[in-house]
Amino acid sequence: MSRLALQLGLPVEDGDALIAPHLFTGPAGLACRVHLQEGDPPAVRPEALLPMSAQELAGSDVQRLLAVQSIVLGELGWFLTTSPEGLLQLTSLAWINDPVDAATALDLVNGVGMAILHALMLDDPRLGQTQGLSN
Repeated sequence: MSRLALQLGLPVEDGDALIAPHLFTGPAGLACRVHLQEGDPPAVRPEALLPMSAQELAGSDVQRLLAVQSIVLGELGWFLTTSPEGLLQLTSLAWINDPVDAATALDLVNGVGMAILHALMLDDPRLGQTQGLSN
């Protein structure tokens, strides 16, 4: 965890503060945490919380949420779900055992999380189709 903290630009001694249930701020400002899988080598599964709850969505917003979920899962291997805090949460399906790859995944989840927020807040008719988030 100290190597991951170093990759994230945090003090090495903050490594244990990255492990769930602790939250830290990711590069795009989203609340993040990693789940630790003990082993040799240990692995982490990163996640980011989006500042929006599923209860805020209704009607066509729910259809848009499901379309986004399908895209993120199918194209990126990330699962859009609800966090224990009641917020939308983006979670990696893969366990990552390299600190550089884990830091890269945390960067990715922050960027994708921000794209999801924009997609859910904007009335984007493209989300009714099977297209990537960047189109």
